[in-house]
Amino acid sequence: MLGTILSDVVRAQHESNMRTLRLSERYAADGSMAGMKMPSAMIGNLSLSLNYAIVDGIVSEEEKDVNERGVDRILRYVCNEMGELLIKTMVNGIQHSPVDYRTNYSFVDTLPSNTEFLKHVRRRFYALLSEDSESLLDKQGKMKEDNIRRILLPAAVEYLLDHEDIRGLFLQQDAGGLKDFIYQDFERVMVKELDDVLRESSVKSFHRIQRYGSLRVEIGDEQLAQLPPESVHTMTITINPATQEIDLKDNK
Repeated sequence: MLGTILSDVVRAQHESNMRTLRLSERYAADGSMAGMKMPSAMIGNLSLSLNYAIVDGIVSEEEKDVNERGVDRILRYVCNEMGELLIKTMVNGIQHSPVDYRTNYSFVDTLPSNTEFLKHVRRRFYALLSEDSESLLDKQGKMKEDNIRRILLPAAVEYLLDHEDIRGLFLQQDAGGLKDFIYQDFERVMVKELDDVLRESSVKSFHRIQRYGSLRVEIGDEQLAQLPPESVHTMTITINPATQEIDLKDNK
């Protein structure tokens, strides 16, 4: 029972901080709020006083949840790999086209090695995927490749082809059809490469099953009142989630 209480407290604190981390990264991606400090959750000592009675033997329980840390890790990996690959795909399409880009857009040649541009694209991709992460897992806890493509493809158009420093290139008279051609390359690359990127994660499932062994305990006042006084126990518990220390007092 105590293990379940402590586990729930630690899990709630972790989930709160994970959401705060994602929010801070979205603020950083926006630029104007990049320096804003986000609060972190830290639950202090908890004091509980419980009246209880043991009414049954050990029961085995299972709980299935999402391995959020594993999902976060693979999403970051996908965003980095696909961001780098799509930038190279766009640059390669421009370089091998008849468009005159070197007159006003010579910086295109430097984009594959521009780490700041890659970080910008990667942050945008990650913000979109993490915002909709629940839709990315199937019932078996595996990543849905089609759903990732559904999110990343329009994002690639918005943050690459329609980037404010690049989009004018596709409006030149000698760039007819070039944007559509590169978009088709984006589709081809995602279909061909995304499956390999996900396989490299070597995670069979992002679902995890936690098993708990517990006594069946009654703590309801009305139910306890119906039991013999000698079967009712009182326990005062102090829990420190940070150190996971549990202190029992006045156990009688």
